[in-house]
Amino acid sequence: MTSIQARAIQRGITRLCHFTPSRNLAHIMSDARGVLASRHLKEDESAIFHPTDKDRLDGHPDHVCCSIQYPNGWYFRKARASEILFLDWVVLLIRSHYLWQPGARFCPRNAAAGHGRLVRGGLAGFDALFASSVEGVQTYSRGPEHPDWLPTDEQAEVLIPDQIGFSDVYGFVVRDDYQAAREASRLNLIGVTVPRIVIVPEFFEPQVLSRRLRMGRVPSEREYQWGGVDA
Repeated sequence: MTSIQARAIQRGITRLCHFTPSRNLAHIMSDARGVLASRHLKEDESAIFHPTDKDRLDGHPDHVCCSIQYPNGWYFRKARASEILFLDWVVLLIRSHYLWQPGARFCPRNAAAGHGRLVRGGLAGFDALFASSVEGVQTYSRGPEHPDWLPTDEQAEVLIPDQIGFSDVYGFVVRDDYQAAREASRLNLIGVTVPRIVIVPEFFEPQVLSRRLRMGRVPSEREYQWGGVDA
């Protein structure tokens, strides 16, 4: 067991999250490569996948940006606001072992800050996510109710090298039952087995999510029951 793995288990970390427009779902769920870092997308793939952060101000285009346990609600809101045609987004649920994968890097705040100068690897980089305080545009501190698994700054990022395999994406989160039905129907229509779909409205409401998490109150996660042929 690696030192980061031991620390992650100790903190009760069970998953990573990565948000993406739902139009990317069919390709992610039908390709063994899963989620690719933007640098590894060929021109034709980029036209399909629509990377969320095309500028990659963090200076790590060969990594996939993730967050621990819950999405970065503030940046998620910003990304959704920039899309005016395709309004459905999903949050992918990813197995936590990528935290201790060789080449994983960490940033205690948004990785674009200082063009990635705060990004580093190893146990020291991981532990920095949970420092007693993190300074940025404002200073975030850990209060008495702050959960062990929640980074001090909710915009902290984990950067995974190259790709996240399809088999390690074990489900995705949507806003409500209506979106869940749409996503399930689209995947079923093209012959993709419908994975676990979870409904968590708070993932799409950063103020509500932030307030709950800092108080140690996790939002309810309800699994959608798809009634199609793949149920």
